[in-house]
Amino acid sequence: MTQRYILFDALTPKQLLIAEALRRRIKELFNIELIITTREYDAIEPLVEIFSRENQIHIIGSYKDRRIDKVKSEAQRIIGIIDRLANLLNHDLEEHLLAGISYPNPVEARIIYGLGKKLIVISDSPHSKYASTLSIPLANYLIYSWCIDRNEWKRYLLEHVELIPYQGFDELVWIRHIPEIQSKSFIESLDLEEKSYVVIRPEEYKASYYMWKPDIDFWIKIALYLVEKLKLKVVMLPRYSDQEKALKSKLGSYISGKSIIIPPKNLAIGPALAKHSLAVVSGGATMAREAAFYGVLGIITFPSKLQIDRCIIDMGLPLNYIGSPNEIVAKIRQHIKSRKDIESSSIGQKISMLKDLSEPVGMIIKRLINHE
Repeated sequence: MTQRYILFDALTPKQLLIAEALRRRIKELFNIELIITTREYDAIEPLVEIFSRENQIHIIGSYKDRRIDKVKSEAQRIIGIIDRLANLLNHDLEEHLLAGISYPNPVEARIIYGLGKKLIVISDSPHSKYASTLSIPLANYLIYSWCIDRNEWKRYLLEHVELIPYQGFDELVWIRHIPEIQSKSFIESLDLEEKSYVVIRPEEYKASYYMWKPDIDFWIKIALYLVEKLKLKVVMLPRYSDQEKALKSKLGSYISGKSIIIPPKNLAIGPALAKHSLAVVSGGATMAREAAFYGVLGIITFPSKLQIDRCIIDMGLPLNYIGSPNEIVAKIRQHIKSRKDIESSSIGQKISMLKDLSEPVGMIIKRLINHE
């Protein structure tokens, strides 16, 4: 039987986590190999290192900040990925390549569409208009959480795109399928104790969808409050090298005193840090949602409330939108006082309900079975 392949070009830690979980499931069920490609990017490095120990992840191109450099990089990555696929598939892409799967991704969409193959797009971000506009119209299927109103996708759709809602959340993928990245050993390697620290994840301000001005002093203020007033440790997870440089410059004495920790890349494993923390404060949404699914207090500072987050809050899980450093610290202080009550309350029951929800890997597998 002819060996067939699927491409997943993963551009963020979340996407790589889902790609790896999907690779494992596909390997169990089909005579199909999932080829995972990515790019050089600070935030994704630790996971690439972990997952590459067993299966190669192909790094092609790099993350760029300026728009003109992004365009050039994407053009170069299209050529680079095609050349890599040609080598892996014995220069017969049309026979061996079955489909492509990705989040909204202009590079992969152009490759898969150009080769006349099926494209499955997963998305929880209708607000990410640039990537969505350049990829969703080329997709055959769009898989998304049922929390998102179907009408949110209208502006990106052509007639052939089939909308496939699922009753669940993307973050459940790695919580269910990749247990090793949730290990307490990662926090122990940082000399951290469970529930003794708060994770701070600044905003992804270089992303195309982020329209607001970044404010590094906002994060510094929160960190200092937590360390000085609540006597907690803080784990800072900068997304970019310039964020890390600024944090180290302004928090140097606290970092050298180990009350604020910026982990080395190989130990900056988000799921483990989130699961065992007291709280997660994030300028995005993924890590705070993930924390809430673990029963950990999740705080989002993103300036716009997203439908998925409102859905999680309505379920009674510990997720909050808070925009003020003072209010964030007050919420964490309150959480410390009431945590034992919370742990013995209905939060545990709410989390147990998650087992009845689905996630995108299952939906993709169904589509592949149908395609078989």
